[in-house]
Order: sequence, then C-alpha cells, then structure tokens
Amino acid sequence: MTQKGFYNFRFFDGISDKLQSNRVIRFNGERIAGIDDPWAKKSFPDYEWINLNGLTVLPGLIDAHIHISVPFVFKVTPRALLQMKAQQAKNFHSCIKYGVTTVRDVGAFPKKIIKWRDQINSGKIAGPRILTTTSFITSPDGVPEMAPTLNFFESIIAGGQFVERLNDPEKAAIVANRLIDQGADWIKTQYSEESFLFHGKLTNLSDECFKSLRRTANKRGVRMAMHHMERAGFKKGIQIGVDTMEHCAADLLKREDVDRFVRQNMGIVPTVKVMGDNFETDELLNWLYSDENSDFMSEPMRQSVNEILKLQQTPYPPDDYMKKFYPDIEFFKRSYPNVLKNVEMIRQAGGKIGVGTDTCGTGLSFFGFYYKELEHLIHAGFTNSDALKAATSVNAEIIGMADHVGTIQEGKYADFTIIEGNPLADIKALKNIKAVVKGGKTLISYNMAIQ
Repeated sequence: MTQKGFYNFRFFDGISDKLQSNRVIRFNGERIAGIDDPWAKKSFPDYEWINLNGLTVLPGLIDAHIHISVPFVFKVTPRALLQMKAQQAKNFHSCIKYGVTTVRDVGAFPKKIIKWRDQINSGKIAGPRILTTTSFITSPDGVPEMAPTLNFFESIIAGGQFVERLNDPEKAAIVANRLIDQGADWIKTQYSEESFLFHGKLTNLSDECFKSLRRTANKRGVRMAMHHMERAGFKKGIQIGVDTMEHCAADLLKREDVDRFVRQNMGIVPTVKVMGDNFETDELLNWLYSDENSDFMSEPMRQSVNEILKLQQTPYPPDDYMKKFYPDIEFFKRSYPNVLKNVEMIRQAGGKIGVGTDTCGTGLSFFGFYYKELEHLIHAGFTNSDALKAATSVNAEIIGMADHVGTIQEGKYADFTIIEGNPLADIKALKNIKAVVKGGKTLISYNMAIQ
C-alpha cells in the first residue's frame, strides 16, 4: 500500500475560512491517514515525503451538476459517430485535468454512463468519482425538449434513453425502479411552465407522478433532484420534497418560499454560468479556436463552434425557430440579475448552495471554466471562502458524499486539487492547476515529482 505525505504547502480544508500552513498531510492508500505538525515527519520514515514548495492544497473539487458523458455533438453525423467514444474519454480526462475529482452527472444514457463509471472504478481509465441520475424523467413535451425518445434499435445503440417521457404514476415508478436497478444513485425530474427555446407553454408531470417518483426514491434509498427555471418550479420542488433544486428561478423568489426551502433542509445547485455564459460568447469562441485547447475531437469541436456562431447570427433566432431548438439568449441575459438576487436571498436565509457547471449540458458549457461559477457566486454575495466551501464541503453534503469527500480530514478520500496561488485572494487561482490526486493516486502532475 502506497504511503505518501505532503509538506511545505498551504491548504484550505473545506471547513476553515482561512488557508492553513505549517502542517503535513499523510495518506495511506486511498484515504487520508493524518494531518500533523511538521515534526511528525520523523515518526513516519516509511512514507514518501513530497515537498510542494509553497503550493496550495484544496480538497478535490466537486461538480454537482454536469453531463459528463455527453460528447458535444448537436447533430449525429457519420464523423460524429466515429468520434463519440474518444470524445467521451476526453471528457473524463478533462474533468480531472481541471481539478474536479467527484461529479454528480444529472443526465445520461444509462448503460453508457454506468459502463464508463465501472471502467473508472476499476482503474482502466482515469476519471472522477461519479454519481449519476442516468435518464431524465419528464412529461411528453417537457424539458429537455430537444432530447427525442429513441426507438427500440436506437436505444440499444445509445445505451438506453437520455430522457424517459411519461404521464402515468405507475409507469413513473416502473421507470424509476428500472433506472435504480441499472445503477442510478439519484432520480431526476423537472417542472417548467415555459420553454426557453421559443416554444411557448409546456405541460408537466402530474403531482401523482411526482409523488410516485418521491415514494420510489424513498423506498430505494436514493435522492431526488428537480430541474427548474421558474419560481413555480421552485415551489413545486418544495411541495414534492425533492432533495435538490437544479438551476435557479429566472423570476424573483418570495421569502416565504425560500424559508420553507431552508426548513426542509433542501439544497440548490444554481448553475449561474448557464445565464452568465451568454454574455461571453466571443470569449468562448476564442477559447475554442485556441491552440492550447485539447479538450475536443475535431467533429465535436466543429459542431461546438457552429453552435456559438449560430447564437451570434443577426437576426436571431432563425426563421425555423418553431421547428428546431434555439436557446433564447436574451432570456438568459435578462434573467441573470434575478438569479443573483435569488441566490443571495437563499444564502442569507441559510440555505445550502452548491456548485455545478452544467458542462456538456448547453452549447456554451465547456470544461475548464469551473472557476467562473464561483465568480458568479461571489457576485451574489459569497466570500471567496464561502464559494470554495460550496465547491467542496457543501457540495459533498448536497450530493450525499460528506462522509468521504469535500474536506481534508483524516479518514476521507485522499482527493486533492493542488494549485499555485491563493484562491481566497483571487478565485481565478483555481485555473493554475499543478497536480490532481484522487484516492491517493496522482492523475495529473505538471512539472512536479509526485507520481
């Protein structure tokens, strides 16, 4: 069993508001064995001691809302089919590359995501710890509107349905049980009254369907998440008693709703980037064109570029907007101030707010921009230390992994994101990844001898 230790570093443990120093961290195999005074090194001569030369150690970052196996393909072309598997492998590598060691995937083809997770768990490929909802459970015309119901043969090729569309409580229980049997750790549903794709009013699952999903989740010991982007959905989630709300209402919440949300000990992963990214299409396009960008296969890259160029067309949306799926970018821009106000209201009320990027979930959400979600939280009134806690210890609590990840404490997994700089002074320091350790194994190391 590998025994290693770090010395000469600063660290943020996910609990304190300050960076700590003058300590050493030991890890024995995949777990942290101790956090000791520096002189304790002499008591453990069998350990391999690694000098971090003043770098900053954080708990492995957690992304609580991601679609990690979606291959950045918006139209299935022959070339896209040939590159999908390689792009998915890049996604798992990119996640680690940018410091994220644990994710909660909130929408995937069941057999695909479970197969990838099994390969990661067995050590065949490098990737983050994965919790997953597998398929999205929604109404016949509900969000995600752009995701079709596949026929029998298509579903075999794809590995199941990305979205399960239904309108019957009995079927809701059958589908939820099947997904859990396949390996789902969470159940995900949604409530949206208005399309953000210019398609007008939407219908939703009945309360009986929602209650059936909640009963099934309780019986099987899994948690339940609800996509929403309106106050009506926030209220519905509270009524049903889901564990987390995904995204954030674009209209202003009322204090009585927020207070009830807090009393029920719910969590929210607001993915403020979903709104904020719409102000940064030029920056994202330049990044896609950058020579330093190695996160894409050629066809997913081409399609991602085209999606942004389409958003920048004038006039927008194109004339075929009722037949195709064009996001309402002006809606997202208008909603951004309201989302910040809602997040601030929830924070002031003592609510649990986590960090999720929705990477792979929109045409503007790419790996490498995790720090931007923390910037948005800071714009909503968080301190840098509060934002880092949201990314680590609060996220761990929200996704049900607090006993294992999210803090640097004895007995937790030896998951570390090692950076240069002080994120309490500048959250952009999270961009300066120097090494990533997951379960005591170094998966990424830039010019550092800690393999």
